[in-house]
Amino acid sequence: MLHSTACLCLLCDIVATPELTFANYKTEVVLLTVIISLVANYFYGTGKNNDLVKTWEKPIAEVLKANFSLVGDGKKVLEWDSPADMLFYASGRRHCKFVQGHIQLKARQDVIAIANDLAANNQEKVEVEVTLNDDEFSGFVFAAIPRKRSKAVNRDRYDISTFTKAVGNDKISPKVALCSENADATAQLLASGLEEILADEKALLEELYVTDSPEVKPESHDFKREKKLLAVIRLPNADDEGIKKFKETLEFVFYLVDYIPEAIALRPESVRKLSKARDEAYKEFARMAEQDRQDVLAKTLAEKRRLELEEVERMSPEQRRKWEEKDRKRQLKKEQGKRVRRIR
Repeated sequence: MLHSTACLCLLCDIVATPELTFANYKTEVVLLTVIISLVANYFYGTGKNNDLVKTWEKPIAEVLKANFSLVGDGKKVLEWDSPADMLFYASGRRHCKFVQGHIQLKARQDVIAIANDLAANNQEKVEVEVTLNDDEFSGFVFAAIPRKRSKAVNRDRYDISTFTKAVGNDKISPKVALCSENADATAQLLASGLEEILADEKALLEELYVTDSPEVKPESHDFKREKKLLAVIRLPNADDEGIKKFKETLEFVFYLVDYIPEAIALRPESVRKLSKARDEAYKEFARMAEQDRQDVLAKTLAEKRRLELEEVERMSPEQRRKWEEKDRKRQLKKEQGKRVRRIR
């Protein structure tokens, strides 16, 4: 009997359920908490950005519709590109082909991106790129950028590093750096009201570029040259005052679309200097183009020679002899022509 009781007690000890404590599931609880937090932050951040876009869509749409006949697809003005990025497009305006823009918000749905934005002090902004008509003004390169970014811009942008140099201006904020290719063009551009904006340290206009050359160094001679006006506008607080100031800044950018071709009139010597600078800068591309033409010509002549030799193979011995004599005279004449050119 005692033996049976002892066995029963031992069996109960074996099958007893272990005590449930937080320590047993600490890792699982932490992981679950992190996952729930990330999901909650994603929906919160996405919703917050949706609200901001709704706030900024109206002033952006108003300025675009006042300046362009076709905005967006005719129905929507803004198009989502990611939870933190929106794009817009408009066309149908004098002096330009079209404008495309990028609204860059903070990636509030991404915890790591939020940390990076805080560490780098990244600001929410709108980037506007207007492709101007090609034949309405003499092309030049100009940039107004934050002084702290001037080295990076000069390093990364082919047009700025190739054609411009830093210039001083006591009438603008010391936080702004000017990159100028031509003093004549720069003076007239600043007279548009740009100088007053750059003097205001609270201005929303962060960066401005006028260029007729590629941002990235071309890899071949057949690169596309377009005249562009690019602006980066910082997004302020979405209150009445901030929205009013933003609209004024965006309207000024489109005012420059008219001002540049209509009001900037360069002296003939300035135009000659600009043209000479491009000839010099694009010299290597001209050589590449000439080499490509020579390669195409050589291939064409080689193919013509191959077909001719195939035709000779089908000739009778007498016809072949006559052809070889004619070909010998032709080659001799060609060599004589080369010697004459070398002597000259």
